[in-house]
This record gives sequence, C-alpha cells and structure tokens, in this order.
Amino acid sequence: MPSPKHRSSKLRKLFVKTASRVNIHYKRGRAGLPKCPECGKKLKGAVKARATELKAFSKTEKTPSRKFANLCSQCSRKKLIDRARSMKW
Repeated sequence: MPSPKHRSSKLRKLFVKTASRVNIHYKRGRAGLPKCPECGKKLKGAVKARATELKAFSKTEKTPSRKFANLCSQCSRKKLIDRARSMKW
C-alpha cells in the first residue's frame, strides 16, 4: 500500500523498470497556462509549468517582456491607452 502522501487521485503513477523490479514513481499533473485576470484568455509567451518547475527557467523565459505582463496583449494595450489619456499635462 502506498504511503499516505501518495494516496491522492491528483498524482499520476509512472511505472519505471529497474534491473530487479518495476518501481512506481508518483508525479503531479501538468499545470494549466496562466490566464488574463480581466478577460480570461490564456496568456501567450508565458510558461506552462508548476511553481517548483519555474525555478529552472530564467526570468525572460517565464513572462513576456512587455508592460503589464500578467495581462493579455489586448488588455495591456487598453490599459496603456487609458493611462495615457488620463495623464494630466
């Protein structure tokens, strides 16, 4: 019987052949793509990975280099236009 930490339906079983027997490795599923908080579209240019896997990527690989990188391109464009219009000269 697996240990309590492995008794979850969210874990994926991987059967790994070794020289003497077949071992079971437990892995978490893949993460979903990050979404824009305003419109809900999937963000392009962002990495599809879990937090522990994100440590391996550099900063430029994790997010796009535009302003408001947590928004999609259309929402960030709208926000930039709104900010420019609301500036007082």
